[in-house]
Amino acid sequence: MLALTGALVGGCSTVQPAADPLAVLNAIRANGCNGKPGAATLHPDQHLDRVATRLAGGDGLADAIAAERYPSARSTSIHVVRAPDDSAVGILLETRFCAAITDDEFASIGVAGRDGETWLVLAAPFRAPQADNRAASSRVLELVNAARSRPRKCGSGRFAATAPLTLDATLGRAAGTHARDMARRGVLSHEGSDGSTVGDRVTRAGYPWRSVAENIASGQKDADDVVRTWLESPGHCANLMNPDMRDMGVAYAFDASSTDGIYWVQVFAARR
Repeated sequence: MLALTGALVGGCSTVQPAADPLAVLNAIRANGCNGKPGAATLHPDQHLDRVATRLAGGDGLADAIAAERYPSARSTSIHVVRAPDDSAVGILLETRFCAAITDDEFASIGVAGRDGETWLVLAAPFRAPQADNRAASSRVLELVNAARSRPRKCGSGRFAATAPLTLDATLGRAAGTHARDMARRGVLSHEGSDGSTVGDRVTRAGYPWRSVAENIASGQKDADDVVRTWLESPGHCANLMNPDMRDMGVAYAFDASSTDGIYWVQVFAARR
């Protein structure tokens, strides 16, 4: 799931489980509903079955996804409680959950049943950014310098327009090292797996700094999305607008098996 987003959650209906809920959902997706076009076939996923089983045991969707460490960008759940047959279930799903069922980003489904009830979990996989690190870094630099070119309020702090930053390859290497470390661990943290700080990593990379700062984020799909996220956060925005900084390095690492899929690191510094 995205670090800064919540899951879509389906409501509870008053019907009984379908004999083959996957077939019912895929029939709806094939034909569309309520004026919405159809979508690709959902595929069963054993990991999502375990997520659905946790829902049947009383867990919330976010907790169940986290407990099973299921890598998804988005997810939704539907709880079906009492209906006479598949036809009635289909009508209910079409009328109550059409938007979620026909969402083409959802590709996988998990199913669990208990005491005459059914829990369905739909999930969208993480997708790697279309831009490579070099292109993403250039776009981040463009957006950051555009932000620095105008006065800006970051939370309660006010910042005057300031000089543009320069993209620095050494800082980029330091950023890449930490991004890969976070993606491998599935952990969003300024502390590296070896206990390092941003200053430690910048020094190791070979940049002699007098000022250094770091922004991190996870789950954002591209450069525009991550810069927008940083600008909306007072602390990250303050780093981005800091007039003492002269250089910047940016990198992301993608790992579909990690908690949030993609991890971003932005390093700011000024030389001694």
